[in-house]
Amino acid sequence: MNLGSRLAAARALVLENFGYKFASLAISVTLFMVFRGAGAVQRSVDVPITAVLPAAYAGNSVLITPLPERVRLTVRGTPSVVAPLRGDEMGPVQLDLRDGRRRRVYLDRSLVNLPAGVDFVGFTPQSIDLRWDALVTRPLAVRASVVGNTAPRSHIAAVTVEPERVQARGPSLALEARDVVHTVAVDASGLSPGRYERRVPLEAPRDGIDYSMAQVRVTFEVEPLIGERRFERLPVTVRGLARGAPRLEARPPVVAVVVTGDPELLSELLPSQIVPVATAPDTTPIRVATEVRVQTVTLREGLTAVVEPPQVLLVPTREP
Repeated sequence: MNLGSRLAAARALVLENFGYKFASLAISVTLFMVFRGAGAVQRSVDVPITAVLPAAYAGNSVLITPLPERVRLTVRGTPSVVAPLRGDEMGPVQLDLRDGRRRRVYLDRSLVNLPAGVDFVGFTPQSIDLRWDALVTRPLAVRASVVGNTAPRSHIAAVTVEPERVQARGPSLALEARDVVHTVAVDASGLSPGRYERRVPLEAPRDGIDYSMAQVRVTFEVEPLIGERRFERLPVTVRGLARGAPRLEARPPVVAVVVTGDPELLSELLPSQIVPVATAPDTTPIRVATEVRVQTVTLREGLTAVVEPPQVLLVPTREP
């Protein structure tokens, strides 16, 4: 058989029942892909983690390592089984830390619920390091801050807190570094002079510390703004001479006057408007040096004065 006859025979053999052969090939490829997809695959999901801790009694251990909220779990199985898996359905991973002594905890298969047909591969991380401290209680002073701009020409005066101290509980390392707990700031914006009382929360607990109460009572006063001016060497005016009494002079003849009150009124005050007055008794004439109190007159409303010295001697003098 020559070469041409051989090629013709081979061609006829290939083309014989070609449709059936092509269909068989397509079915074989499809089945291969199906069975290959049905093989085991890996999938990772995030699983929540919780812990059972020692009872919160003074002297017990307290965990100071922050635990992760979730850990990554890797599993293996057929795609139809592992594809719909959710971390919340297989968790949470619960750690038993009640002994308060473990320095490292390992994450293994026993900590997770796996459905049938799913194999455990591992956790990421595989372990968690733990740090512990002693749980202690101690009193902390409470400090309140009152903020904001009060009404014009007023200011925040005395601020008190009740109770003045609260019991704090937490890790000894954190509590040893603290002496004070602050309240949330109290807003006094726009308040006019008066006394105010507020129930105010303490600052949010942190570093594993909590407090015996969540709120305290803060009392504060808004007072008019007070300024001060000092006037030196103001002459003392003697008044109230009894009829027929000798003339009197003050010793010392000049005094200092400290005036307090509204700063705006103080800025407008002149020395001539302040008159220190020593008033002699109007019943019995003064024959010898007599000590009397000095008062001020003609001060505007809202101003008060203090005389230095507060008393002078009224001394009779001979007419020239």
